[in-house]
Amino acid sequence: MQELMAEFQSNHVVMVAVCKGRTRAEINELVALGVTHIGENRLQEAQEKLMGLPSGITKHFIGHLQTNKAAGVVHLFDVIQSVDRLKLAQAIDRAAEQAGKVMPVLIQVNTSLEPQKRGVSPSELEALVRDMMVLSHLRIVGLMTLAVRSTDSVLVRQNFKKLRELFDLIKTKNPSLELKYCSMGMSGDYPLALSEGATMVRIGRGLFSD
Repeated sequence: MQELMAEFQSNHVVMVAVCKGRTRAEINELVALGVTHIGENRLQEAQEKLMGLPSGITKHFIGHLQTNKAAGVVHLFDVIQSVDRLKLAQAIDRAAEQAGKVMPVLIQVNTSLEPQKRGVSPSELEALVRDMMVLSHLRIVGLMTLAVRSTDSVLVRQNFKKLRELFDLIKTKNPSLELKYCSMGMSGDYPLALSEGATMVRIGRGLFSD
């Protein structure tokens, strides 16, 4: 794990440790080793594990988010990586206003165009960005994608290349946005993501021995 962390640090890439199904003790071990970004997929599971973490730990919600869970996620987490529709963005904005905070979010993009996969389509991304930019308690800080599950590295690379192109496009057309995170790549495909310009990766099984 130390080698992984060193690789990401040398490339100025943020590593989010995916702790779905892991215990609070395991999370504490990661924190002790220097991990500062923790990712969780489910609100209920996270509520039992993430409360009371030491200061300096950034908590990322990375799973599919229903609008009725927005308030709970806004309260517990520091970043939401899976905003894929305006209705959800509006729910987050309302919850953040009530909580007295501005919520950093990433827009999830379905770069593989798989019908079963969450995320806004690349063709609809610019419109969603425009609609979200007027929400005063929400701040767009990046884009996220999940690549196609395939052993074909060419297909996987295409998904990552597409997100980086969209990231650069949105950044160029909207200079007022402080886009920082091009979030793509997981334990099995992060080298391809790094080569295509990822600035954030999400690593789960690569951090654990089992």
